[in-house]
Amino acid sequence: MALFHLGLSTSGHDPALAIVDADGQLVFAEATERFLQDKRAWGIAPDHVPHLESALSQIGFDAGSDTLAVAASWKKTKADLPVELMGDLLPVTDALWLRELHAGINTHAGASLLRLGLVQQMPEVRRYDHHLCHAVMACAFAPVDTASCLVIDGEGEAGAVSMFDLRERRIKRRWRSWGPGSLGTLYAWLTQLCGFDWRLGEEWKVMGLAAYGTVRPEIRDAFLSLLEVDRGRLRFVDKDALPALAERIRTFARPAGEPLMSAADLAASGQAAYAILADRILSESADGAEGNLILGGGCALNSSYNGTIAGRMGYDRLFVPPAPADDGNAVGAALLSWMETAKTTCVPLLPATPYLGSVAATAALSRLDTLGGIARVSDISADGEDRVAELLAEGKIVGVMRGRAEFGPRALGNRSILADPRPADMKDRINRLVKGREPYRPFAPVVCEEEVADWFDNPQPAPYMSVTLRWREDRQMLVPAVVHADGTGRLQTVTPNSAPWMHGVVRRFGERTGVPIVLNTSFNIMGKPIVHSVEDALAVFMTSGLSAVVIETTLIEKSAAV
Repeated sequence: MALFHLGLSTSGHDPALAIVDADGQLVFAEATERFLQDKRAWGIAPDHVPHLESALSQIGFDAGSDTLAVAASWKKTKADLPVELMGDLLPVTDALWLRELHAGINTHAGASLLRLGLVQQMPEVRRYDHHLCHAVMACAFAPVDTASCLVIDGEGEAGAVSMFDLRERRIKRRWRSWGPGSLGTLYAWLTQLCGFDWRLGEEWKVMGLAAYGTVRPEIRDAFLSLLEVDRGRLRFVDKDALPALAERIRTFARPAGEPLMSAADLAASGQAAYAILADRILSESADGAEGNLILGGGCALNSSYNGTIAGRMGYDRLFVPPAPADDGNAVGAALLSWMETAKTTCVPLLPATPYLGSVAATAALSRLDTLGGIARVSDISADGEDRVAELLAEGKIVGVMRGRAEFGPRALGNRSILADPRPADMKDRINRLVKGREPYRPFAPVVCEEEVADWFDNPQPAPYMSVTLRWREDRQMLVPAVVHADGTGRLQTVTPNSAPWMHGVVRRFGERTGVPIVLNTSFNIMGKPIVHSVEDALAVFMTSGLSAVVIETTLIEKSAAV
């Protein structure tokens, strides 16, 4: 009989579940959107019955003898917090909608255990502070004993910034901001002003668009006027002054129907303001950290800013977990539940792997003979890395579904689309023929960690695509498909231990072409989550410009006539 700890991300958006075993090991973590193929899965229970049932099956949970402790990622619901709703930036209706979703999800957390017959009455739910969940998750993936851990997001129970100290793996909050004042809210509003939708998670589009723009001081400074930083704490300016300041910024918004590039300066200026405000927060936070900074919260996904941190403000090394946003809080809640049971304040050090999700059921592969002349199928178990490298060198675009799915928003080789970064038109080909997304959107380069300094300035490990670095000028022309408009790339670094298959593919590709860099993007089409099932993968393969797909050790290639 064993006690497992089920952590649930209960924000009402980006639900996820995570399971920690009796020894404090993270044995499963996955976002609900993947299982349901519903982007961000707004309002869906993180312990969605079929998803939880599948997860328990994959970890070998014995319903006859094992038990589950249930943990949620919020200590209080938003409806119970004394926070005045503000409609000067984002609509009040959005805030009310979020409150209702949040209340329902937290009220019913754990109810799925009843449906699965694992309990006879509603389980008692352990509820943990939202920012503490972020911090514990982030620290668990950081291979250091001492660090500062900064959490920045849209909102927590009180404020949207918290600073924690990690000392000998023990975590303690140093301070938190109180009341309104949120970089997450500011960036969500910037997303809307650029003509995108934060509710669909389109902040990525702003970061990509910013590379095409010029920072205009009047726009940047207008954004800066909205927020004040006091000893690291963040707050909006006086509520009487905020409406007029916000209205001034709205004059720079992209009008409906105008080309995307008309918002490039706005995106660049908003990103610049974000960086200045984040710098002001960080300048107050380095004491006793031994040069180590850990970032958590949704704002830790701002890879453009993250790449500028190391070497400044007392920090030499940056650590960002694979899922720093609210989906990752399922891990934080599960770990806190384990820590409570173990009566420890020490955060476990987890293996540095994001491959924590489902293994795709391959039963569908037995039916591939129904493809007939549409595609040809072969077994590449003996030479998979070399075969994929060969296809890439031939200009083919290859989808990959191997092993356990990545946890977090980035595809890191197990649910990826791979391509040759050397052709100048490869980015346009993938955006137009496969992804169906805006042509300016960039793709990530995969590079062996031992060779990062050969290709990038300010080299540093980036196993989870958490930082954007500047390409060396003498290398950019070799890989134009993964060089963004401002000369940067959001890279993924791989090692033989962290990602052996991807490391092998990059090596084999380099041997064939002289360029050991592979283009990587998520295995999905625009508006959909990363693929979850074999059927999902085959649907993208058959309805897009993918040349081939690898599912475990099976290679499926389109026939020449297709």
